[in-house]
Amino acid sequence: MNKYFKIMLPLSLLLTLSCESNVRASPHIIKEISALPNKNTNQVKPITTIEQQKMINFAKKYIGTRYVWGGTTPKGFDCSGFIQYVYKHSHISIPRTTAAYTQLFNKSIPLKNAQIGDLIVFTGTNLKIRKPGHAGIITEVKPGLIKFIHSSSSKKHFGVTETSYYHSGYPKRFLAVIQMPKP
Repeated sequence: MNKYFKIMLPLSLLLTLSCESNVRASPHIIKEISALPNKNTNQVKPITTIEQQKMINFAKKYIGTRYVWGGTTPKGFDCSGFIQYVYKHSHISIPRTTAAYTQLFNKSIPLKNAQIGDLIVFTGTNLKIRKPGHAGIITEVKPGLIKFIHSSSSKKHFGVTETSYYHSGYPKRFLAVIQMPKP
């Protein structure tokens, strides 16, 4: 037993000293570890906040409101007038026209990262003109499903309506998803 202590005591002291030097270095090591990419971050969607849901509920109150070119009130909306109206209610500032949305493109995110409340931007009806011409607010995101609310001038869906992105003609008109500040 005495022989055991003679061998183990120096080893335990060496181990203790080694651990102490690593502990002193740990903030650096921890910083490096926290900087490593987390493989799961792209798989987990952020939870919708109560404020985001309130904004979407507010927007949905206007489903059926007629489309009016240049309209910015519940008497009638065009697409950007409706978006500005909804965002303003949630204290989010946005340009008045879809043409001005290009100044927001620096906040673009991939469609797969879209969240409720984000702005989705499309071309106008002429697909060859790759400039903003229509937009909506994303209302629902699930695997294989994205819905958005917008004011449409289409004869088929005239006025404020909610559209399922993948079951419409909008994918070929898609330009960007703009990550908007949370309400």
